[in-house]
Amino acid sequence: MESNDILIVGVGGAGGRIVQGLVGLVPEPLRTAMIDTDADALAASGCVSKLQIGSHLAHGKGTGGDAGLGRRAAGEDSEMIRGLLTDTRMVLVVAGLGGGTGSSVAVEVLKAAGLADIPTLCFATLPFQFESKGRAELARGAVPEIREATDGLILVPNDKLFKSTGKEAVSEAFPKAEASLGMCVLAVWKLLTKPGYLNATASDLAQVAKPERGIAGLAWAEVRGRRRGQSAAKQLLAHPMLEGGAALADCKSVLVSVVAGEDLTLKDLGDIMTPIKAACGEDTDVTIGTSIDPEWKSHLLLTVIAARPGGWSGVAASRPVVEQPTSDEPPPLVENPNPTGRTGVQTIMQLEPAGRGRFEDTDPTLQNGEDLDIPTYQRRGIKL
Repeated sequence: MESNDILIVGVGGAGGRIVQGLVGLVPEPLRTAMIDTDADALAASGCVSKLQIGSHLAHGKGTGGDAGLGRRAAGEDSEMIRGLLTDTRMVLVVAGLGGGTGSSVAVEVLKAAGLADIPTLCFATLPFQFESKGRAELARGAVPEIREATDGLILVPNDKLFKSTGKEAVSEAFPKAEASLGMCVLAVWKLLTKPGYLNATASDLAQVAKPERGIAGLAWAEVRGRRRGQSAAKQLLAHPMLEGGAALADCKSVLVSVVAGEDLTLKDLGDIMTPIKAACGEDTDVTIGTSIDPEWKSHLLLTVIAARPGGWSGVAASRPVVEQPTSDEPPPLVENPNPTGRTGVQTIMQLEPAGRGRFEDTDPTLQNGEDLDIPTYQRRGIKL
């Protein structure tokens, strides 16, 4: 693909900031866009295209966490969204889930691309554990909708994204985290527009992030200087997302992206792939793609996109029972590794027939000939 064939869209405040950070990172202009209801956020953005939606509904303000308002705003300006996708061969959508705009408008953008037969890939962040229950539920509700609307969804929990920055001060952690995720988006863009000798296509990306393979996540490492391959692999496997590399053993599919200069060697690739493949399971489908850029001499960006059946909440897919949360926050985003729910042996409970107790001398409660005072399982002959 040519660089102008791919449109990178930031939806809402978080998505817009991440995409804005990509502007100027490569010599040629990127096709970037930001979609939001917030006029001030759009004015501050450096994206090439800016689309304010729902001006008659939100009056230039944010959605205030109201996903319904975000959806109506996208509906009001659906023609403008479709127009934004003109002459596009692929759309990369970036959004922060949990807010009213990112959780709703991202879905509408992906649906519009789908109706135009444009392949899509969505990068989305999940709220921090300390954020409100409402934001967590809003993000959780958006995930199945997005997965249905896109060719591939890559989820990154904010807790692990920010842990990877090594920064504690908010003023440093947020820009660092957004820049890190932006570099991963850029790595995918480079794979597609500047392929090296080992190519990874849009189809390869979609294969890794297929819903039936689990929930796709990201990990990355950026290094410079000598022994880049060894350093990048070591840094990558220590990434919080991969839990010291142990998480790769659960993954069904893994795509390894290497962006480097013309000085990339076969030894570098061997130093990268040997420990990664050793950490993966025997049945893991591992694909590698390289992008060679003369501007990246002595510089290497290693990115892994991996699909894990149990998700990336920190609960291993192989664990048979999901521990109950100790707070009022909703449980971590985890897919059921056994969708049929058929585990163990079903036994029949030996229950004695229940009597009427204190209501023994009162008239029964009858409806359509049934005595509602008798437990349902007894009336219907159900064995427990």
